[in-house]
Amino acid sequence: MELRQLRYFVAAAHALNISRAAKHMHVSQPAVSRMIRELEAELEVKLFTRKSVGLSLTPSGTVFFDIARKIVSDCVEAANVVKNPTNITTKLNVGFISTALGSFLGNALRQFRELHPHVEIGIHDMSPGDQIIALRSGEIDLAFLANPDAKMNREFDLLVVKEAPLRAVLPGNHRLAREKEVKLEDLKQENFLGYNDGKFPGYNQMISSACASAGFRPAFIRKSGSLFELLGMVGAGMGICLMPSDVSALSHAEVVFISLTDAIEPVRFAATWLSGNKHIALHDLLECLKENGDSAAH
Repeated sequence: MELRQLRYFVAAAHALNISRAAKHMHVSQPAVSRMIRELEAELEVKLFTRKSVGLSLTPSGTVFFDIARKIVSDCVEAANVVKNPTNITTKLNVGFISTALGSFLGNALRQFRELHPHVEIGIHDMSPGDQIIALRSGEIDLAFLANPDAKMNREFDLLVVKEAPLRAVLPGNHRLAREKEVKLEDLKQENFLGYNDGKFPGYNQMISSACASAGFRPAFIRKSGSLFELLGMVGAGMGICLMPSDVSALSHAEVVFISLTDAIEPVRFAATWLSGNKHIALHDLLECLKENGDSAAH
């Protein structure tokens, strides 16, 4: 059994799609399929059930996924320790989404670099969904997720570092574009733009829950896996969206962000890492995040 087989399996098990796993691993789709077939032959069990669209884990595959994910993570940590005789991690890989660098993460990284100039930091611009895959496979040490659910809480360690209110994002020529505040009820007849569920897990549910409190269900006419693309679609008059307020820091011509009068829970952004990760540099960075995050976030 090879580590490469385990890495490919972990990527496929999370994505439940060979094509997406291959894209994430930067290899061909046949290479991933071959590795999984060889792994199944060696284990003499079926790890996946092949469907017309995607995959599902068999009971054996589910058990093996938990074990394989830990093996991959432990191998990454072992390599770091061997390369560094002082047992201080000299490289830290951090996943982020574009809006994070302009606020709490950028400040925390600058502070961390001043305190630990010997530590090499790799930062990787990824959607939240891709960050989860990379975190599970050991490619990154730290991810940033919005409103992590109960499953995430069981699987990872979390530190809420920032809270951001939801805003209505409207075209500049919208009938409500000049308002300082709007009620969600005023938007119930609008066409809503949503997020690709694989790239932004939980975001559509966040919007739906907010709208449900106002007595309606949003009609998502299109979904996107890019914040910039969503802003462009809103600006082109294709629909409206609800977004965390910090997205307003991105370039958004012909788009306005408007506060909502409804009592809606804020979006909570959590620094997320694999339970049991003892990297000294990681926990030092977490201390910097605590200092630069919202004072109200715990």
